[in-house]
Amino acid sequence: MKRLTILSISALFAALFITGCASKPKAAAADSKSESKKRVIYVSENGFSKNLFEIVTQGTAERDSAFAKASEAEPVDLMAFFIAQNETTYARWYEVYTWAVEKGYKFANPGREGNNGKDGAAPTGSDLPVTMISWRDALVWCNAASEKDGLKPVYKYNGAVLKEADSAKDGEGKAENSIIDETANGYRLPTEAEWEFAARGGDPVSESWNNLFSVSNTSPDQVAWYTDNSNGTAHDVKTKAANGFGVYDMNGNVWEWCYNAWASSNQRRIMRGGSYRKPAENVTVVARDYAPVSRTYDDVGFRVVKFALSMRDAK
Repeated sequence: MKRLTILSISALFAALFITGCASKPKAAAADSKSESKKRVIYVSENGFSKNLFEIVTQGTAERDSAFAKASEAEPVDLMAFFIAQNETTYARWYEVYTWAVEKGYKFANPGREGNNGKDGAAPTGSDLPVTMISWRDALVWCNAASEKDGLKPVYKYNGAVLKEADSAKDGEGKAENSIIDETANGYRLPTEAEWEFAARGGDPVSESWNNLFSVSNTSPDQVAWYTDNSNGTAHDVKTKAANGFGVYDMNGNVWEWCYNAWASSNQRRIMRGGSYRKPAENVTVVARDYAPVSRTYDDVGFRVVKFALSMRDAK
């Protein structure tokens, strides 16, 4: 079998939560061949999809933790993780945001319901994704949502929980200079590798793994809101078909912030998946772009992931 390699033009990824559970691989002998182990997929009652997957890395390629960057030359080994089945909705954003502000969290932007809502307004009852939030806001929100739900926040700054999306110059803010607690069970942004693994939604050795639109290699209509069918607006999450992992809207609707920096620049972060205003070629599972950590857009949102701590060494 071919080794599981994440290319810079094709990263791996997956809404309410799916577990792309790539267990922490064992070291492989220099002359060993890569192979993928048996995967078990199911959806639990609480909305989590769980996927157990083990990667054995070929040769002596080094593992750069769960936060390894996508690379054309080096494989990326994923640890077990959960990922949301859908993009974060404005209703969920607003619920956490209003709670967090009262608890001392500070955001640079209040968020918007879809692309036509009023910034910071009460939700209307839709399931539109949140937009107009920066990468910094997303990190702070993840910590706030973690604390609100009784989980351990992931992002730390100067030894304390990151609670502020400040207005510092891009690259000098608290968020982009925070560290990750890999023992925390709270919410976080996915890495590019996790995102594409979930977006592809299938077995890496199957033909469908190379589909550009999760379930199709010819048209995104089944899974994506994009220029040909969106009427120029964002749509409620989970109104298109799910991919093979039971994850929705990995193609189109809104771009999704990922954790990784663009070209090693701490000032810019990667977005994946395309949006409602992009053509078919820009809503594939390999579609990617970047933006400054402080910028907001009406077609960019995010979804969250969690470390699957108890499954990291699952066999």
